[in-house]
Amino acid sequence: MTDADVMAPRDNVTPQLVIGLAIMAAGLLMTLDVMGILYARDYLRYWPVVLIIIGAQNMAASGGRGRSSGAIQLFLGVWFLLVTLRALPRHWWMLFWPFVLMFAGGMLVLRTIRRHDSPRLDSNGSIHMAGILGGSNRASNANPFQGGELTAMMGGGRIDLRSAVIPAGHEAVIDIFCTMGGYEIQVPDTWIVDDRTTMFLGGNHDETHPRADASGRLVLRGFVMMGGCNIKN
Repeated sequence: MTDADVMAPRDNVTPQLVIGLAIMAAGLLMTLDVMGILYARDYLRYWPVVLIIIGAQNMAASGGRGRSSGAIQLFLGVWFLLVTLRALPRHWWMLFWPFVLMFAGGMLVLRTIRRHDSPRLDSNGSIHMAGILGGSNRASNANPFQGGELTAMMGGGRIDLRSAVIPAGHEAVIDIFCTMGGYEIQVPDTWIVDDRTTMFLGGNHDETHPRADASGRLVLRGFVMMGGCNIKN
């Protein structure tokens, strides 16, 4: 077994894992509340910590727009946490929009001084993206492409996989979790898309036209609610 076959521990900490653990924790707290063991609201008010963790993870793992989206998520998480803990001044709401204007201005300045705004090219075997209250563009030329994980909550982005390669007779799996958001996924016409996601008030749109000799298979699985993905060539 080579180092490439083993995923680094930090790569296992993905937005879907954080969200899944947060949902499980919320369910456990509500169960204990019903049983009279504790008051769930005393702990559920710390929910912005989830957004902070996801934002920090995106900033550490992404580049370009992905890093900007992570910064927005981190900012909103810290803001909501300070609000729930009542750590802001009495008229905290009057400070929100000035902070938003300063942050938006800073993002505009950074974008202006960049030489280009092309999607980040990733040659790794897998791709991981999280569009939460924002989005980003990514591209991959991995050979072989092994799949990845996409998370969208009131956000999304675009993924260009047209330069990636799935060997003939093999398949790659992308796990999807979309809530009020989604992604545009571009794939080569040598791939066959196998959509196995579970839909609720949403859905994916497969607009691909694979060639007759298409042999690589892209499997999409996961959960989509009030959103979805658009897959095309």
